[in-house]
Order: sequence, then C-alpha cells, then structure tokens
Amino acid sequence: MKKKKAQILNETIIHLILIGLIFAVFFMATADKINGRGVRQQVLEKEIALLIDSGIPGMDFEIRKMNINGVVQNVELRDGRVFVNIENLISFEGYPYFSKYSVSVVDSGDKFIVGIR
Repeated sequence: MKKKKAQILNETIIHLILIGLIFAVFFMATADKINGRGVRQQVLEKEIALLIDSGIPGMDFEIRKMNINGVVQNVELRDGRVFVNIENLISFEGYPYFSKYSVSVVDSGDKFIVGIR
C-alpha cells in the first residue's frame, strides 16, 4: 500500500514539474515576442528622429504602414518626440528629435508622410 502511494506521489510531482516547464517555455516565448515588438518600435522611432534631425526645409519622407519593423498604425510628433505605434503596441516614451524647422506628419492611405518646412 505504501509503495502504491509513493508511486502516485512521484508521478504527480513529475507531472507538476513537466507542466511547470511547459508554462515557463510558453511565458518566455510570449515575453520574447513582446520585447521584439518593443525593440522594432524603438528602432523605427530612432530612424525617424535621425531623418528629421538631418532634414532640410522642403524635404519629405515616407514611412510605409507595412514596414519591415511591423505594421505601423500611427506616427505622431509631440513635444519634440517621435511616437510610433506598431502592431497595437503603444509608444509611451518616444524618441527625441532636434529640428529648428517645422515638422508635420500626414496620414496618406498606405503610408505616413513626414514633411519638414
């Protein structure tokens, strides 16, 4: 009787450990996906800020909504910072840009056009 109880207890412990490992792998994969989107978002914000920094009046450049960094939902300029929303990931910090010119963003169908005036 004791052997049977010990065997059931051992099997239960092994099953719990295996379930815990499966959940750990699942959560790590999910966290990696979320962090990957965040990095792509930051890279795109920095690229746009650098383009604005080096821009001259009359220059326009476009950011396609179907971008290599993901699907871009919104590009916004506020308080001297670039904010980009990629794949429903909202940007809270943004990336600063420095331009003595007026900069604007226009949504134009399948792309965003950033104009420097």
